[in-house]
Amino acid sequence: MKKRISPLLILIGTVLVSLTSCKVNWFDRQYDAPWWMIAIPVIIFSAIMFSISGYIISSKKYVCPKCGMTFHPKWRQTIFSIHIGSDRLFKCPHCNEKSFCRVSRRN
Repeated sequence: MKKRISPLLILIGTVLVSLTSCKVNWFDRQYDAPWWMIAIPVIIFSAIMFSISGYIISSKKYVCPKCGMTFHPKWRQTIFSIHIGSDRLFKCPHCNEKSFCRVSRRN
């Protein structure tokens, strides 16, 4: 089985390799900042926003168009799901079919 490299790891690796120093303007003074002073806060902020959005999306109920059952998707499943508008591609836990599920209007 082949191991897949996460696109996020590729992005982080590219940023770490390409940045050596950054010119930062602060109140009309220019400073040389090491790459990690910019990269680390950006990575932390992105991870926090990624987690919050996954939690909010997974708190909603979705309806399977094949069997009509409602379900709460797992947090990890929502983070990596393909979506068009509010419809998301999930595997239904009841009928095991992959399809675009709509948000349930009933809570």
